Amino acid sequence: MGGLAIVGAGGVVGTKLVEQALAAFNGPIHAFTHGAIPPHATADRVSWHSLDLGDGPAVRRALDAARPEVVVNTAAMTNVDACETRRDDALAANGHGPRHLAEACVRLGARLLHVSTDYVFPGDAEQPGPYAEDAAARPINHYGWTKLEGERAIVDVCDGRVPWLIARTALVYGYVPGGRANFVSWLAGELRAGRRVRVVSDQINTPTLADDLATALLHLMRRGSEGVIHVAGPDLLSRDAWARAIAAYYSLDAGLIDVTTTAALKQIAPRPLRSGLRTHRAADLEGIHLRGVREGLAALPGL
Repeated sequence: MGGLAIVGAGGVVGTKLVEQALAAFNGPIHAFTHGAIPPHATADRVSWHSLDLGDGPAVRRALDAARPEVVVNTAAMTNVDACETRRDDALAANGHGPRHLAEACVRLGARLLHVSTDYVFPGDAEQPGPYAEDAAARPINHYGWTKLEGERAIVDVCDGRVPWLIARTALVYGYVPGGRANFVSWLAGELRAGRRVRVVSDQINTPTLADDLATALLHLMRRGSEGVIHVAGPDLLSRDAWARAIAAYYSLDAGLIDVTTTAALKQIAPRPLRSGLRTHRAADLEGIHLRGVREGLAALPGL
């Protein structure tokens, strides 16, 4: 038994984890992704496998074969509106998947680190963010509810049996060649093409650079931190303010940004409006620099 398993390794956070683990970790790395193995997956020390987290027997077989000492789960169904319409799929990935991983970790005696989200909180006038770790979870959409179910499953299965850590984060962005678009790449692409965009002014959050989140996860793994911790960028700002910062950084026309409200977009799933995360566990993150939006933009190549 040995090594590190990264689940969701084909996503932006998972990709950053694989890259950084290669530099910081000497043992074997088992990378699991739901779908095609990324074309950039060429490192000799990384073994890649396809895995559907919702398939309990498949999860069991995969981890029994890898026998890792630590499992880091970055996988999730994150399309908030798709989670609302494909509820069973969302629950399988975000709720049942973490339970399957937790059960495998208990069987193997492995440690589990799991990435969750600020969407377990409501972001409403009754309970506005930014939220610390001891805030009461109260999701307002199916995505948030399924992610909370995943958290509860980990606590239920792992607590008192194997070490576990749930790291909640918020509004993750980053760059991976050929990877899925995020708010920064989408906005920069639209403005460069001269197309008008609608951006809401009433959603407030703490954007988090994927590179920094990956660095923090590896640090927390080495440190042996347990329980629940919040890992998010330091800047609390509205989505339209972030959009203007992106336009200014890339010298794009902010006049193409039309400010609107969340209600006017008529999205399928309700969104937390005043959200974001802060931490009461700064000592666990000592030495980790979580970059604000301007520094984060400077770290993004190729946009």
